[in-house]
Amino acid sequence: MLLIKKLLSKLIVLSFFCSANALSVEMTGLYDVTVAYDTVNFRSNRNAHKKALEKLLIRIMWSNDENISMLIEQYFPNPSRFIRQFKPNDDDSLIVSMDGEAIQEILLEANKNIWGADRPITIILVAIDKGMGEREVIIGDDVMSNLNQPQNTNNNQVMRQKMHAIANSRGVPILFPMKNDENQLSVNFSDIWGGFSENLTNIAKNYGASIVLSGKVRNDEREFNDWTLHFNNSSTSFSATPENAINFLADTLMARYSYSDRVPAKEIEIIFGNINSINNFGDIFLALSNLSMIESFTVEDIHEDYIQYLISYNGFTSDLVTSINNLNLWEKTARVPNKLQYNEKSILEYKLKL
Repeated sequence: MLLIKKLLSKLIVLSFFCSANALSVEMTGLYDVTVAYDTVNFRSNRNAHKKALEKLLIRIMWSNDENISMLIEQYFPNPSRFIRQFKPNDDDSLIVSMDGEAIQEILLEANKNIWGADRPITIILVAIDKGMGEREVIIGDDVMSNLNQPQNTNNNQVMRQKMHAIANSRGVPILFPMKNDENQLSVNFSDIWGGFSENLTNIAKNYGASIVLSGKVRNDEREFNDWTLHFNNSSTSFSATPENAINFLADTLMARYSYSDRVPAKEIEIIFGNINSINNFGDIFLALSNLSMIESFTVEDIHEDYIQYLISYNGFTSDLVTSINNLNLWEKTARVPNKLQYNEKSILEYKLKL
């Protein structure tokens, strides 16, 4: 243990310098956008570069309060500077990889609110009343191109495709319950139609999601439906098309998670216990580095079996706790309640799995 302590002490300096530029875990493809151009037409086309940047800005900032086109002219006069690479997609479009971190830095310097890369997963639970006592729940792994399926099933697939398309454009990770999944046994029509929040929240946990968007669809009313967003221990009901239900979800999350440099970072101390090898230290270091809401972290104390960090972070304390809780590193009995609110004197404690 003495050797471990000496090694950890030498790594304090490393953690100090690395913490100022903590790595961020990006939602898969968050900074990759698709544009309807081929390689030749895109390469030197400023309008095409601007379109790619517009699509990314819609994902990372509160667009309702901004004119995206004017914002680009003011802060991004040369959009091509922020394009890292592009490659052909399967449908004759292009996948354009943007420099998301540089773009966000400019927005923050301009005091614009942005939504970072740590994004909660939402499970979509949609109950379909087909009439005559026939009921079903939309699932997420049926074959999309099977034209021999019943018309109602094809309609459900189209609905799901449209919702996925909007979720992708807004950068919101969503999932549907999966067919032949053991968790499907806990997903039933009555829970969704009756709006039983506790049951729906438990379903979400089974799928690794923290938010539920539930919908009640009657077969003869497929345009506007009744939806409920179960989020942060509360429920909000509204009527919308399936696509606009996803937009409502995205707007709600953006309002919750977006931040700017106008809001000073908070600090909190965290003790990580059950440290018995240098690998444990490395696991914790990488985990903290990969949470984008963490601005910096430094080692404050090293003991025989624990490390204490001072964490500087943006956003809500409860969101930080949720992000750390979701890391598959801790003893389940040692996790911190997700509802924890900010307190300057708070010291969180976690224990690594033995």
